[in-house]
This record gives sequence, C-alpha cells and structure tokens, in this order.
Amino acid sequence: MKLVNCSSVKIKDLEIAGLQKAGLQLYNCRDAEINGVIAQDNGHSGILVEGDYQKRLSENIHFVNCRADNNPGDPTNLTNHSGNGIVVGNCRNVLIEYCTATNNGWDMPRIGNGPVGIWAYEADSVIIQHCISYRNKTAPGAADGGGFDLDGGVTNSIIQYCLSYENEGSGYGIFQYWSAGIWKNNIVRYCVSINDGRVTENASGMYIWNGHNGDSTFTDFYAYNNLFYNDTKYSFSFSPLNEHKRFYFLNNVFVSSDTSDIYYGADSSTTDIFLNNIWMRKNGGFMQNGSSNMEEWARSSGYEIMSNKFYGITFDKMIFDLPKYTNITDPYSFKTNPVLLKICNNILWNKGLDLKKMFGIDPGKKDFFGNQVPNGKAFEPGIFEMK
Repeated sequence: MKLVNCSSVKIKDLEIAGLQKAGLQLYNCRDAEINGVIAQDNGHSGILVEGDYQKRLSENIHFVNCRADNNPGDPTNLTNHSGNGIVVGNCRNVLIEYCTATNNGWDMPRIGNGPVGIWAYEADSVIIQHCISYRNKTAPGAADGGGFDLDGGVTNSIIQYCLSYENEGSGYGIFQYWSAGIWKNNIVRYCVSINDGRVTENASGMYIWNGHNGDSTFTDFYAYNNLFYNDTKYSFSFSPLNEHKRFYFLNNVFVSSDTSDIYYGADSSTTDIFLNNIWMRKNGGFMQNGSSNMEEWARSSGYEIMSNKFYGITFDKMIFDLPKYTNITDPYSFKTNPVLLKICNNILWNKGLDLKKMFGIDPGKKDFFGNQVPNGKAFEPGIFEMK
C-alpha cells in the first residue's frame, strides 16, 4: 500500500501482508497519524517513510501501536538492503512509539548492507521511544540485522526508553554511510540491549561505524543512562572504520562476556568523552586489552579520565540476575513487567554524573520505567546486587 504526496492521513487498525515491496509506504506525505497497523510477510519492509532524496518532504508523521513482523526481504532486490521492520528516511518530525519489530530480514537475497528492526536515515528530528525490536535477522554473511539504528544523514534525533534483544546485528547502530548527509546531534538514552549482535560480524549492544566520509560528517553523539549486556560477546564496539568527533558516553552500564574484551576494532576518537560508566564482565571484574586494572587502563587510554580524575566503575563481586528474555513483546509493560523489574534495584540510583551541570545536557525527566530522574543523575536501570 503506497501513498504519494498525501496530507492529513489517518490510518487505524489496518493489517497489510504479502506485498513484495513495503507493506505501508508514505512518500512525500505530511501530517499523518498511523495507529495500530500490523505489517507482516512483506518484502522490502513492513512500514516505510520515503521522499525526494535529502529534501525531507515527508514530515509530521506519528506511528503508534504498530507492528512489523516477519518481513523477510525482497527477492528481486540484489543491490540494497531489504527485510526491514520500520524504516523512515528523507523525512523530518517523525515520532515512532509503542511499536515492535521482530523476525524481519531473514531472507534478504544478497550479502552486503542489511536490514534493521526500527531505524532512520537522511532524517531530522526523529524520536523512537517505548519500542521493542527483537530477534531480527539478516542474510548469512551479510551486515546489520540489528534492533535500532540512527543511520546516515540523521540529525537532532533520539532513541529513548527502548528495549532491544537477541537480534543478529547490533542492538543500537550508530552509523554513517558513504555519501550520506551530515550526521550530528543525536542521542540514545534510557535504553536496554540484551544479547544483541551474536551473529553479525563485529556487532554488539552498541556499534559505531562510519563508511569513511571522514570525521567532519559524523559528530556530536550522546549515549547516557543505558544498559548494554552480552553474555557471549561484546556489549559495545567500534568498527575499524569509525572516524567521528565529540561522542559522549556517560552513566552507562557495559557488561560483556567473560571471554571478550569490552571494545572491538579500532580505538575511539581523541575527542570522545567516557565518564562514570560501569565496565565489567558478566561474572564480575574488569579486563581490557590484557589489563585487569581499570584505572591503569583508563589512564593509558584516556577513557574515564577528566582533569586527571578517574571516573570509571567496575565490580569484582556481584550477582547479575538476568532471566530469559523470551516473552517481552508488549512495550506498554515496562513499568510492571516482572522480568524487567526483577533485574532492577536501587543500588545505582542517583549515582550518575549530573549531566546538565557538567555538560549542559538536558537528560530528560523520566527513566526507562517512567520514574522521575533525580537531577539527571540516575544510572538506569540499576541492576546490580553486591555479594
């Protein structure tokens, strides 16, 4: 179903299935309200926003309560990605909330750049919030297959209050491809990644990649108060191609497997700031580049250091109680879901840096569960219990 040059469109409770291209496509559309669309078993994507290249003519679009399931890939598309869940591009002012994407991309007919559950490219002022993207896939040997993604040419956009788990690719992709417009001023906050990136090469909970446009086109990213957990691989990684400037990683929890270093690939930019993050392996303790002493590693690398003060955190002894994430499919359940609540307690509450005071960052008013954030200082979620 393709709508072109439409205005003031309202679509509610519609099921779309079996189309070779997108299930629902809006092209150069504005002022649209899409509520309760279920798009499944389509080729290119479940839901697609598009428009004239880099003109942002699609605008003021709201998706709520939508599902994109089992969109496998377009068998005729041998030159680009297909099998996406929800993808919005060449647009501005788009809100995606309380939506889910799962089991997409498993039959993309090519090896190369691949699909993602919910993502944006060449877009301005996109908000993705209160969404779940899980168990998405890509073709064997291909890239991507992740949960969420702020991709090439995205500006002034936010992913917040989202859950990503068991995707073949990275939970949260921070990507800039060759020839894309400028990528800048984007945020991932109060989000969770559980066991993402287990299949795709180099993938992890959060993955930073630049298709070599140079660092001037890939700037000003803020990741704070997130949890990235992986019990077999990396929780966080840089691609060997990652030129960028001014990336901030603050008040995050990074837990990797006991057999993997925390980082993969190349080092970060000298303009990056990592402060007050928890770094550890799933059974406790720190190890990076052969060093088990976090402060020594920090001072030699420049991470977790500001004005000669060491900010990094690890735990030698703790219990990480993580139930199986097999049935969390309702984005309205976060506040009351017993599985999510079981892994959270208050030991890290209000232990983060005051982001507004230190960096002028407005951290928002609420956390993953909808609780008020005390002065923007929360680690959220706080999941650790000391032995």
